[in-house]
Amino acid sequence: MTGVRRVDVAVIGGGPAGVAAAVTAAEAGAGVVLVDGAPRLGGQYYRRPPAGSEQLSRGRRRHRWRAFDGLEARLEELVAAGRLQVLPGTTVWSAEGGSPFLLRTRGGDRDPLAPVGLLRARTVVLATGAHDRQLPFPGWDLPGVMTGGAAQALVKGSGVLPGQAVVVAGTGPFLLAVAATLLRAGGRVVAVVEANTPHRLLTRPSELLPGLGRSGQLAGFAALLVRHRVRYLARHRVLRAVGGDAVGAVVVARVDGQGRVRSGTERELACDVLAVGQGFVPQTDLAVQLGCPVGTGTDGGPAVTVDDLQQAGVPGVFAAGESTGVGGAELALVEGLVAGAAAARRLGLAPAVDQDLLRRRQRRVAGLRRFADALHRTFPADPGWAQRVDDATLICRCEEVTAGRVREAVTGLGAADPRTVKLLTRAGMGWCQGRICAEAVDRLCPPPPDPAAGTARMLSAAKRPLAVPVGLGALAAMDGPGPDPGHPGAGPAGPSAGGSPGPRPLSTPDQPRRDQEGPTP
Repeated sequence: MTGVRRVDVAVIGGGPAGVAAAVTAAEAGAGVVLVDGAPRLGGQYYRRPPAGSEQLSRGRRRHRWRAFDGLEARLEELVAAGRLQVLPGTTVWSAEGGSPFLLRTRGGDRDPLAPVGLLRARTVVLATGAHDRQLPFPGWDLPGVMTGGAAQALVKGSGVLPGQAVVVAGTGPFLLAVAATLLRAGGRVVAVVEANTPHRLLTRPSELLPGLGRSGQLAGFAALLVRHRVRYLARHRVLRAVGGDAVGAVVVARVDGQGRVRSGTERELACDVLAVGQGFVPQTDLAVQLGCPVGTGTDGGPAVTVDDLQQAGVPGVFAAGESTGVGGAELALVEGLVAGAAAARRLGLAPAVDQDLLRRRQRRVAGLRRFADALHRTFPADPGWAQRVDDATLICRCEEVTAGRVREAVTGLGAADPRTVKLLTRAGMGWCQGRICAEAVDRLCPPPPDPAAGTARMLSAAKRPLAVPVGLGALAAMDGPGPDPGHPGAGPAGPSAGGSPGPRPLSTPDQPRRDQEGPTP
C-alpha cells in the first residue's frame, strides 16, 4: 500500500463537471486532487483522440470546446503552480464517511498488482458520470452489437470506425450525436432508428428555451444526416439483430403511440455494426457508499439528490454532472462550477465567484435541468420492453441468465425483487455486479407498490461494497489507517470562521509530495 494523501477537496471524475469543480476549488486556495479512471481528462463528451492526432483539432472545432478548453488551460496553470494534482488512470473503489473522508484508490485498472492508495479528504465532489443503459433484445450479444457510447468512444478516443455500415438505434438526441460522430469520421450510417416521436418536444416550448444552444446543435446533427442521405426512421424499434459469427442485419418495425409493434411493418437493414442507445444510467456507487440520498430521476434511473449548492445530503459531500441525473455536458459543467465554489466555501475559503454570479449559475442549472427533463419525457426508454422481450434472450451476459429464468424465479419461486432474483438465478453476480443488467432484471420483477418502494428496491440493488472490480490484493490491503479525527481542520464545518487559512498543502509535512512520481493510486 502506498502512503496517505491528505487533501482539502477530492474530486472524483475528470469530465466537465469534475474539471470545473476542481479548478474552481483550487483557485479559491483549496488543496485539490482530481482523480479520473481515464488516461486523459474530458469524460465522454470531451473524449480525446490519440495524442498528436489531426483529429484532435477537428474535434475541438466541431464540438465547440471553448468553455472546456478554457477550464483545462486554468487547470494546467494550477497543476504547474502545485495547487492541484491530477491522478489519471486511477479509480476510487471504496469511500467511507467521517472527518475526513477515506477514499481507497488504485491505478492501472487492468493491473492486478497495481498498488492501493488512500486519500483523506475534508470534502468530496462526486462527478462520476453515467454509463449506457442496456435493455436486451434477441441478438444483442452478437459481435458487432454495441452501445452508442462505445461506438462514439472508438471514434473519439482511438480514431477507429467500429464498422463499414452502421445502424444507430434506440431513443433520444444522443443517437444524432453518435451518427454525426461516425459520419464526420468518414463512416457510413445506414439509418437512425428512433423509437419515439421527436416533434413532441415542440409541445413544451417554455422548457426548451434554456436549451436553445443544444437545440441548435441537434439541428446541426439533423442537417448532417440530410446531407449524407441517412434514413431517419421515427417511431421504429429494433426487434432483433441477426447474423452468424457477427451481426449482419437488424430487423426493425414501426410502433404505435403506446410502443406496440404494428404488424406488417418489419424491415431488415443490412449492417455490420448496430450501435444502440437507450439513454444512460448515473453511476451512484460511491454516493450510496457515503450514505447520500439517491432518488429516481425523470428518466427512471437513479440520481443523487442535491440542493441548489450541489450538496449531496451528507455534510462535506457534493455531487455534480450526470450522477445527479443525466443532463448533458453543459449542465454538468455549470453544476461543477457551483459544486467547486460551494466546497471551497465549506472550507472557509472565498472562491472567486460573487453571489450574483453564483445565483446566475444556479438559475442556469435549473433551466438546463428543465430542458433535460423535457427530453427524458419525450424520449422514454421503451416502457413496454418487459412485455415484449422473449424468454430466450440473455439478460445477464456475465452469468448467462435468460429472461425465461428470471420470469421463472418470479412466477415459480416467488421472487419479488431483483435481489431475490439474483440469489435464485445468479443474475448480477458476474464481473459487472449487476451494473448492466440490474435495470432489465428490475423491469421483469413485479412492479413496486409505490414510487418510494421502487426507489428503495433500486437502491438495494445498487449497494455494492466495491465501486469497480478490484483484485483480491486490494481487499487484502484494506487494513489501512482508520478514521483520522486528528487531521487539522477535519471537523464537520472545516476551519473556524476566524479568517481564511489560505492554500493548504496537498500532503502533510511527514508525507512528502509525490508530484514528480507519476500518478499514484
